[in-house]
Amino acid sequence: MATPGRKPKPTQMHILNGNPSKIRLEDRIGKEVKVKEYGPGEYPEAPEWLDKVAKEEWNRVAPLLAECKLLSESDTKALEAYCKCWSRYVEAEKQMDEIGSTIFQPNQKSKYIQQLPQVAIAQKYLKLCKDFMTEFGLTPSSRGRMQLPGEQDEDEMETLFRKAMH
Repeated sequence: MATPGRKPKPTQMHILNGNPSKIRLEDRIGKEVKVKEYGPGEYPEAPEWLDKVAKEEWNRVAPLLAECKLLSESDTKALEAYCKCWSRYVEAEKQMDEIGSTIFQPNQKSKYIQQLPQVAIAQKYLKLCKDFMTEFGLTPSSRGRMQLPGEQDEDEMETLFRKAMH
């Protein structure tokens, strides 16, 4: 049975989002399973089984995620799946660019215009890519909610409390 409610976010995402829910991060950090996290300039190479387009996407995205400390060993399979989905989306789009998105099917009395399967394929893989990109913080809306380390703004209440304490 599925758990009701929203999926829990990793602690690092809470930190990058400025912890708007004000949860106790110390409690979460102690409970999280420790896995190797990649930092700026270090990330795994693209798996050999990925095709050229998928590897290019890996080499574009992996450094960005590592730079933000959003890539760990446990994330590499999801990144592989994202890159492969991206490759399949690009392939379907290229096929449609070559032959169009519809074809004429001869019917008994008239010509019938039919959508190519590549249209549905492209839509399916673009949706999957968007889901992966949202998980990794790679869409404008998910990125807009994030604050990278060093960019965190102090809200007015925190400023008032800081002044009152000194």
